[in-house]
Amino acid sequence: MSSERNRGRVRTAEEWLGRLSSRDAGAREEAMSALEELLVSGAPESRERTARALLEELGRPGTTAAEPLLFLLQRGWWPPQEGLTGLAVQSVLAVLARMEAESPALENAAGVLAGVFRVDASRLDALDGMFRHPKAAVRGAMARVVGRLGTAAASELPRLLELLEDEEPVALSALESLAALAPLAPEITAPRLLKEVRATDGARLYLALVSLRGLLEELHGEGRPAPSLPDLEPALLRTLSAPEAPIRQEAAALLGVSGPLSPEALAALREHLRDESPHVAARSAVALVRSGAPAAEALFLLKGQLGPAASRELQEAAVAALEEADPAQLGRAKGMLETVARDAAGLTREALFELLGQLP
Repeated sequence: MSSERNRGRVRTAEEWLGRLSSRDAGAREEAMSALEELLVSGAPESRERTARALLEELGRPGTTAAEPLLFLLQRGWWPPQEGLTGLAVQSVLAVLARMEAESPALENAAGVLAGVFRVDASRLDALDGMFRHPKAAVRGAMARVVGRLGTAAASELPRLLELLEDEEPVALSALESLAALAPLAPEITAPRLLKEVRATDGARLYLALVSLRGLLEELHGEGRPAPSLPDLEPALLRTLSAPEAPIRQEAAALLGVSGPLSPEALAALREHLRDESPHVAARSAVALVRSGAPAAEALFLLKGQLGPAASRELQEAAVAALEEADPAQLGRAKGMLETVARDAAGLTREALFELLGQLP
C-alpha cells in the first residue's frame, strides 16, 4: 500500500501525532517513521518545532501515545534544543508519575532526561524529591538517569547511593548506574560497593562485584591509588563458595586486582583451579599469575584450556580471562602463551597473538 507521503501529500508534525494512536498498525508505523525523519533531518527550526510538538503531546494528561513519543525522543532528539529543556523535563516527569514499574518506556524516559541534563545541567534541580517518589518505577528511573550523566552525575552520587537501600528493582538499577560512576568518587563508592558484597547475594552481589572490579581496574590503569578496603579479601573468600558460577568468577577475578593476597586467599584460588566452571578456573589461574605467587599450576591449567585439543568453551574461557587482565601483570605467562599461540588456530590464535603484542 503506497503511503500519502509517497504520493506527495505532506503532513505536519501535529497531523502525524494524531496518527500515533490509530488502530491501524500501518498508520502508526508510517507516523513513527515520518516523525523521526522530521525530528532528525531538515532545518533547525523544523526540528525544534517537531520536538516541541512531541513534548507538548507527551505532557498532555490525556495522551495515549506516551510510549512511542518517548521512543522517538530518545532515539532521534539529539542534541536537545536548550529552549526546550524545561518543557522536556516537565513533560517526562509528568508521564513518569503515571507509568508502571514494568513499562518498557521507563528506559526511554531515563534516556530523554539524561540527554536533557547533559545539555542543560541547571535543570537537575527539577529532580529534587523524585528520588523519594512514592512510586518505585520513578525512583528506578532516577537511578537510570544518574547513570547516564557522566561527570555531571558527581553531585547526584549521594542520592544514587541512598537508592541502594531501596527495594530490589530500584537497588538493582542503582547498582547498574554505580558501575559507570564509581570512579568519580572512589573514596565514597568503593566502601559502599564492598558493603554490598558483604551483605547481599544473587543479582545484587554479582553487580556489586562487577562494579567494584571495574573501579579497581580503572584506578590501576590510570595510576590512581585505590581506597583502603581492609575487609575486601574476607568478603571475596566468602563469595568464592557461592553456588552461582558467575559470582565465583567475579570473586576470583577481583582477588587478582585487590593487592597482595594472604596464604588463605592463594590457597582458595588454587582450589578453584579445579572448579567445575571453566570460567572460574581460568580467572582463578589469571588471578594467581597477577598476584605474583608461584604460578606453575595456574599456567599449566591455562595452557590446557588454550591448547588445540581443548573445546571452544575452554578456549574462550581462558582467552576472556587473559584479555581482562592488565598486560603488565602477565609477563610470567609470556612463554606459555608463545608456545600455545604457535599451535592455535582461528580466533584463538588471533586473540593470543594480539595479547602477546601487548605484553612487556
